[in-house]
Amino acid sequence: MKLCDLALYSPEATSGVRTYISSKIDYIAQRPAIEHVVIVPGAEPGERLVRRSKVITVPGLKSPYPGVRIGANIPRIAGLVERERPDIIELNCQYSLPWAAFLATRRSRAPIVGVYHTDVPACARHWARHAGAAIASGVERIVEVYERLIYSHCTVTIILNPAMRERVERLHPRRIECLPCGVDVEVFDPRQRDEAYRQRLGIGPDQTALIYAGRLSPEKELDVLWAAFAQLPANDYALIIAGGGPDASAVAARAAARPNVIYAGDIASRAELARVFASADVFVIPGRYETFGMATLEALSSGLPVVGIRESGTATVVPSDLGILTSAGDPSALAVAIAQVAAWPREAMRDASHAFAVRSYSWDRVFDRYFDVYRELLAAHSLAEVLA
Repeated sequence: MKLCDLALYSPEATSGVRTYISSKIDYIAQRPAIEHVVIVPGAEPGERLVRRSKVITVPGLKSPYPGVRIGANIPRIAGLVERERPDIIELNCQYSLPWAAFLATRRSRAPIVGVYHTDVPACARHWARHAGAAIASGVERIVEVYERLIYSHCTVTIILNPAMRERVERLHPRRIECLPCGVDVEVFDPRQRDEAYRQRLGIGPDQTALIYAGRLSPEKELDVLWAAFAQLPANDYALIIAGGGPDASAVAARAAARPNVIYAGDIASRAELARVFASADVFVIPGRYETFGMATLEALSSGLPVVGIRESGTATVVPSDLGILTSAGDPSALAVAIAQVAAWPREAMRDASHAFAVRSYSWDRVFDRYFDVYRELLAAHSLAEVLA
């Protein structure tokens, strides 16, 4: 089998897609029967071998997200896909790269898998919310029409949690499969906890260290986290924020002006991020637009209980004994949930959280399921060619 991933991410910046592709490269490295090509927009063209996977960088246009570039030369990218002659193509981009896949398969009809990583229409509505409800709803509908053009052409659309099914069905996909993302349970481990690191950050031994790690952009609703943190006893808690994105400068400035708040920057190294996670005590994810929450899994695997939002993909990942879910957009409810989880026995939570991640979400288990879907698609495609 030869798989081609068309992916939108920055190799230098942490993101769910980057983690997904990196983890897939690791998985494929141990399976010689699989060939793998990744095509990603970047600043300069290039081609390199990462373990056993060929990574092709194509020039792209700058986007609002640091390091992330949008694929612009669709015929050129389609030509690369045709040159590689993959058996199956996977879309890890919801903007321009899908059109290269559709162009490249106009003759081969290779199956196309679209992964619905982000609820783009809902995020667009949130970005436009300050213009008023009518305009925000209009923006959402326009973006939804565009996303429908993409996913209605995919052979299969993968959603990351069952709660997204109704939303995605509005895009008229041909077929939906619900498959989660995973976590590297060997890297993200409670044993990475580093008391000296906590001390360097100025976190006291009796303080509860909260952490948010992820993209820093409006749809992540960090304003709710800021407001909730302000309601907690100042000397009892510290807040670590890690990540990059269009709001990174504003977050850094805000953290510098507040006591007990640390901006750790965008941590590209998974090993370093694992140390930061394990050195905290509670993971807080305040946004309602999470389709899955890869950082949530990394936090759980690192031994942290979670405070998240009931109306988000976080709710499908976090069992009731490992976290508390609260209402979206409610700082007071978030603060109450944080205080409750902070009182839970920490050592017991570390063991239980990591064991849950190992049992349910290790990348090997997850990718075994993805490749089962790929093989089923290829078998159906081969049969269709024979019958044609």
